[in-house]
Amino acid sequence: MEPGVFRGPRRRLVSQPAQQTERPPPLPEPAASTSLGRSEFLQFLGASTTLAFFAAQQPRFARARTGAPSDPELLPNSLSCGGLTLKNPKYIGGGVQAEVYSASVPGTGLVALKLSRTNDDYAQGTFAREKQIMKLLQDNKVPNVVRCLGSGQVSTRDGPRCGLVLSPCTPFARNISVKTGCGLPQATEAQEAYRMEQLMGTAVRVLESGVAGVDVQVLQPQGAPDLTWIDFTEAALLKSEKGKLAVEGPAIICPEYEKRYRSAKDAVIGYATEVFLTVPPSSRNAAVEALTEELQTLAKERKRGVGKTFQDVWAKLPWRCSSFAQQRLEYYASAASGDWAAV
Repeated sequence: MEPGVFRGPRRRLVSQPAQQTERPPPLPEPAASTSLGRSEFLQFLGASTTLAFFAAQQPRFARARTGAPSDPELLPNSLSCGGLTLKNPKYIGGGVQAEVYSASVPGTGLVALKLSRTNDDYAQGTFAREKQIMKLLQDNKVPNVVRCLGSGQVSTRDGPRCGLVLSPCTPFARNISVKTGCGLPQATEAQEAYRMEQLMGTAVRVLESGVAGVDVQVLQPQGAPDLTWIDFTEAALLKSEKGKLAVEGPAIICPEYEKRYRSAKDAVIGYATEVFLTVPPSSRNAAVEALTEELQTLAKERKRGVGKTFQDVWAKLPWRCSSFAQQRLEYYASAASGDWAAV
């Protein structure tokens, strides 16, 4: 059998005896220090599902969004941020901590300007941390993630604010986070397979980079399967300290996410849960296939990231796929997490 390739059971003809069916290779035992138990994962998943549903029904729950800018005349028609000149800013949306505008940059095109609502030490630290995370993901060549083109103070009619210039800008995209719903309706099978390739491929690579998203938000343009991951304000960072993985959270933690920062394991379980809940039930088979292919590719790479240890989390999710697809996913998830010496 070729090393590094999963060979599942062959399709058995009616005339063949059952004992001739080839069994898949045995799966390795996961490392005790980092193993993510299925029972505790499902318990966390149930709690997260309830919390997500409650949050979606309560607009004022913890991180309320707003449909209007703090001041319609806040920004001039031409402004600068991070050495870039932005023209004709138009309000897109916002939350408790920031508001977002679209603007045009000569020679670059349409960009998004994320603007803090205050200019205190907390806002400056939050924006600096999010910029750091985006740079980390960009340095690791993680696909489908918003890029930071520049940052700095922005002069507004209400005084200076913190700003991040982001690309791409998709002002009419739908947010497919847990709190807002799962994807766009009536997608073709090919579109949905492509969408799952993007979603799962990025999810795996984000974790590999040592980032466990919290309040995961993914934008999808109307009528297109392309995705862009945005807003890493609440993300947990996994860091290696004295041979152990520790977790670093933001300066101020929202009560609804407090458990996510207690340990690296909690951060990873919470992140995987959110990703799972953004997948419509009808797309789970495509998601499993996309995950398996990405993990197979990752397992063969020599240079690995901080999140390597936890890549087996994807096989703990209750995908309810065929037994063959589940075995294949478990095989490559174990390989990608470094528990399979043959890779």
